[in-house]
Amino acid sequence: MPDESPGGAPGAVPGAGSAKLIIVDDHPSVTESITLRLLDAGFAVLPPVTDVEDIDWALAPDVAICDLRLLPGLSWGGAIRHLSSHGCRVLAMSGVATPEQVLDAIEQGARGFVEKTSVPAEFVSAVAAVVEGHHHVSARLAGYVLEDVRRRPLADGELGPVELGVVRAFAQGDSAAEAARRAGLPEAELHALLARVFEVVRRRRRDRRYRLTTREREVVRLVGHLGMTRHEAARELRVSEDRVSDLLAGVRDKYVACHPGESRNLAPLSAAIRWANELGILP
Repeated sequence: MPDESPGGAPGAVPGAGSAKLIIVDDHPSVTESITLRLLDAGFAVLPPVTDVEDIDWALAPDVAICDLRLLPGLSWGGAIRHLSSHGCRVLAMSGVATPEQVLDAIEQGARGFVEKTSVPAEFVSAVAAVVEGHHHVSARLAGYVLEDVRRRPLADGELGPVELGVVRAFAQGDSAAEAARRAGLPEAELHALLARVFEVVRRRRRDRRYRLTTREREVVRLVGHLGMTRHEAARELRVSEDRVSDLLAGVRDKYVACHPGESRNLAPLSAAIRWANELGILP
């Protein structure tokens, strides 16, 4: 974490120069201000871009600080996935993003969220956490997570009292060190806990976004559980075989989206069988 000089300005971050950062934003005044903050902290900052598709990957940026509300080419969700696919860690930033947009950014793989208006010390601390391979939880992000939990209660085993206590500490404005002390955790355990929190947030949002429709569940039951052929399922549902194939393709796409690392070449029938087993679909 950065040292702070009098007045709250961040000092140099140990090891900062070993990571290359790139800023994705279309406001020159913003990129100039952020670049100066990061250079003062000792980071190596590449020339900013206004679109992730403009990044020269030969420069091998390690971390991208990405505005959620611009991205004229890819959608911002696609942009985060694009950055991650190149091995680039993402810190999302915005001054106007909605709670859903911020949480969606986490779902797509961002390792944290920071407001553009954050004081320099907080901004640099957020970047330092992501550079070190950890996660950053701002008070605003923590508040969004807690509100999401309030509106959509947790399932058994998702987040326990310790995890929720840490998120509440961040929501109250605690730093990572303060949250760790409050929870009685060593710093390494705090980082592992935050990784679990982010994974739960991502899984909950993926599951909700890619929940099977009633028709898709029927196809999973018939084909994945009962072992019917497409022809038999089409006759049972009184639709065409092409419609059953389309439904199975949708089932496969949702399965892959909900299971990061799963091959996009997964056969639709295999996806239907796996969904049937995971969801406990009965005859």
